[in-house]
Amino acid sequence: MIELKNKIVNRDCVVGTMLSEFYTPNIIRLIKCIGYEFVFIDCEHGYFDLSQIANLAAVGKGFGIGIIIRVPSVQREFITKVLDIGVDGLLLPQIDNVELAKQAVYYAKYCPEGKRGVSTTRAHTDYNHPSVAEYVKKANKEIILLAQIESKEAVENSYDIASVPGIDGLIVGPNDMAADMGKPGQTFIEEMQKQIALVIENCVKLNKPCGIVDSNIERLHFWQQKGMSLFCIGSEIHMMLKGGKENIKAFYSDK
Repeated sequence: MIELKNKIVNRDCVVGTMLSEFYTPNIIRLIKCIGYEFVFIDCEHGYFDLSQIANLAAVGKGFGIGIIIRVPSVQREFITKVLDIGVDGLLLPQIDNVELAKQAVYYAKYCPEGKRGVSTTRAHTDYNHPSVAEYVKKANKEIILLAQIESKEAVENSYDIASVPGIDGLIVGPNDMAADMGKPGQTFIEEMQKQIALVIENCVKLNKPCGIVDSNIERLHFWQQKGMSLFCIGSEIHMMLKGGKENIKAFYSDK
C-alpha cells in the first residue's frame, strides 16, 4: 500500500490501532469504518496463526486499510511467510541495536537490498507477476518496516537504528521501555519523557517518522506536539472495554 507508506515517510499524521486477539476477518471492515488507516496485528503477544493473518490481510487489501504485522522477533521463517501472505509491512519489536535492524531488512527485502526468498505466484503478487525483476523492485519500495524502540539501549542507539537503509521509522513501546528502566507502568514520568524525546529528536534529525503505541489521547497529543506523526491508539480489546464500561455507566446513571 504505497499511499500509506508515502504518508508515513512524509511524516504526515497517520492513525491506526492494534489487533490483540480478535481474528474474524470483518473486524478489519469495522476498523476501516471507524476511520483508522492501519492495523498492527500483534503476533508478538497475540496468538494469531498464519491462516488468520491471511484472512485479515485479504480483507485489509480489499478495503484499503494497511495491515502491519508485529512479528514475534527478527526471524527469517516468520517474516518470509507473512510477507508472502501479502501484508503491507512489519513492526519489529525489541530492536535494541543496528545489527538487529539490519538483519530485519535483510530478511524483508529482496536482493540487492536484502535476501528475502523469492516465491512469486502467491497472494503478495495477486498471483500475477509479469516481470519478477520489476516486482521485486516494487516490493522493496512499498514494504513498510518500523523498528520498535523499547529499552534504554534502543534509545541510545535510536539515531543509528533509524539511519539503517530500509528502516522507515521508529515506534516507541512505552510499556517495555518503562519496565526496562525499572519503572513498570510509569510510562509518562519525567525520565520516560526525556528518553522518548531523545528518540523523536534523532528521528527529526534524519527526517524519519516517529510514533508510539498508547491508548491515552492526551498523551498522544502531547507527543504529536513534540514531533511524532504515527500513532497506534490502543487495541480492539481497549475499544470493547471502554465502550462497554461507558454503556454500563450510562445505563445505570440514566435511571
